[in-house]
Amino acid sequence: MKLKLKNVFLAYFLVSIAGLLYALVQLGQPCDCLPPLRAAAEQLRQKDLRISELQADLRRPPPAPAQPPEPEALPTIYVITPTYARLVQKAELVRLSQTLSLVPRLHWLLVEDSDGPTPLVSGLLSASGLLFTHLAVLTPKAQRLREGEPGWVRPRGVEQRNKALEWLRGRGGAVGGEKDPPPPGTQGVVYFADDDNTYSRELFEEVLVWHTRTEKPKMKQEEQLQRQGRGSDPAIEV
Repeated sequence: MKLKLKNVFLAYFLVSIAGLLYALVQLGQPCDCLPPLRAAAEQLRQKDLRISELQADLRRPPPAPAQPPEPEALPTIYVITPTYARLVQKAELVRLSQTLSLVPRLHWLLVEDSDGPTPLVSGLLSASGLLFTHLAVLTPKAQRLREGEPGWVRPRGVEQRNKALEWLRGRGGAVGGEKDPPPPGTQGVVYFADDDNTYSRELFEEVLVWHTRTEKPKMKQEEQLQRQGRGSDPAIEV
């Protein structure tokens, strides 16, 4: 029994010595694990480089936004608005004036359907902060819409629009006051804006492209009016 245990311990010792010698020999041999380690190190380097680039982008100040053209470079926009006395007149004029106040180089031509300027409209224009011209002209009784007549029978706001066009041509003065009117000969764009409509500021950003709604002439209705002796007046400019 003692002999057998001695042999076992001897064999274990010899195997351990052989394993140790093999390990010492392998320490000087090239290792196949270096290529994967180099690839992993390169990936880490590329990631660090990308992180550095992103951090530099975050520290870089954002580009300056595109500046809108200077107001002096824009043409004057002449907005012509006919108006008449009614319960919602002030509310609708205030709403329209708030939109127009956001537009640079705008001149508001507000024309009342009355014999003269009214205190309500005069006070509203003075408080609006807009550049304006206050005009007034009464629609002739023969052209006023009568009870029961359809809306297309009589022209509406035509006298007031023509009055504003006369002012633009220099043939009429302001009857209700004005604020900083442009000098004669100032180039501009004319836009007709009714006070019962709502307008977006984006409409006025494209000052060189204006879209107006036109209706196909109702010739049958015109012929009917002519038979009644109430045909359209060719002298009316619209």
